[in-house]
Amino acid sequence: MRFFKHTLQSRLVRRMTGFFMLAILLTQGVAQAEEDWLVRSQTILERLKGQPRPDWLNNNPHQSEANLQALELVNASKSKALAAMPDRLAANPQGKPVRVMFVSFSLGGAVLKGIFEEASGQEDVLLVFRGPKPGQKLPGFFADLKALLKDIDPLPNIVIDPTRFQKWKVTTVPDIVVEAQGRALLRVKGVSSLDWVKSRQNAGRQGDLGRFGEVYDIAEIDLLEAIKSRLATLDGSRMRQQAIARFWQKRPFEVLPASREDRDLLIDLTVTAPRDLVAPNGNLIIRAGHTVNPLDQLAFGLCLIVFDATQPAQLDTVRQLPCRDQNARVLYLATQLSRENGWEGLKSLETMLDAPVYLLTPDVRQRFQLQHVPAVVEQSGNRIVVRERKVLKPAAGEQS
Repeated sequence: MRFFKHTLQSRLVRRMTGFFMLAILLTQGVAQAEEDWLVRSQTILERLKGQPRPDWLNNNPHQSEANLQALELVNASKSKALAAMPDRLAANPQGKPVRVMFVSFSLGGAVLKGIFEEASGQEDVLLVFRGPKPGQKLPGFFADLKALLKDIDPLPNIVIDPTRFQKWKVTTVPDIVVEAQGRALLRVKGVSSLDWVKSRQNAGRQGDLGRFGEVYDIAEIDLLEAIKSRLATLDGSRMRQQAIARFWQKRPFEVLPASREDRDLLIDLTVTAPRDLVAPNGNLIIRAGHTVNPLDQLAFGLCLIVFDATQPAQLDTVRQLPCRDQNARVLYLATQLSRENGWEGLKSLETMLDAPVYLLTPDVRQRFQLQHVPAVVEQSGNRIVVRERKVLKPAAGEQS
């Protein structure tokens, strides 16, 4: 559900970022707020790179949805594991080699306690369980851990992470993988001595060293697979509909009143720099105190058509609203959509307009001083013009 919100804003920002670089950073009194908006938008763009559209929006099989929800629950279980310990568990330095030891209660309480004692205070060691024992709830699993961790200070780094078991295809324990940036630098099976592995690291050993001692089957279930199996048995259609309903019922809209007359409003983007504006490469764009109009240096290049998608007459009107600049890219922004129809309604609307439709955000509404809809926002000379247009023939029963 975050995808819609982020994509809505980020795609518009992608086209507007260059244009607004000057105006955003130079406006007196709101300069810092505008900078925050730009940084936030850029962060959204970075997070979206390479991210697929959520499976449930594409009507994929419910098993895919189960996979995603299972991953979220597994991540939540990691947090619960940390909270269950008397003190916080230290975080390993990112990017540095980490000795990851895969363990299980099948090793026996005495061996596990010895491993916990050796791992205590070692920031580059992570002890990983696959899940609870068959039929055991997570609180019971944590209670068993706490019993073995008694009198050990500081606590070793312990997590439940079935995804790591799957990644390295761990089927028996003990198994130690020295990780660095997602790669295995060294691996050894049947060894429960962390110092022994450290000595091999220091000696420059690399690769899979093989098996050096007894290994045991894993006593615990694969928590990830268990959650996926449980979710797959649920009513996927009902869950999806409930999620959709919750999203649209809670989604805030930037509702604007209907235009009662044709009106053109000009917006002057000329601003005075409160301080030196420097580009990311260090080049000075404008000195403090100088005045500039961004449209003198960079064309807007967009034609924004803003309307209330719940009003059929407005939809009919915007389909006929022309953009003066035929080369401008047209973007449709809806002030609100039908909460009952949800994503299906949005899909139908996009099919009717043969173009993507985004929700109007507070940032865009404030930036262009939008007051009534339907309206067209585009460039006129070195100004931005907002053309409000009255709906001449409202549909029967439509609110005006």
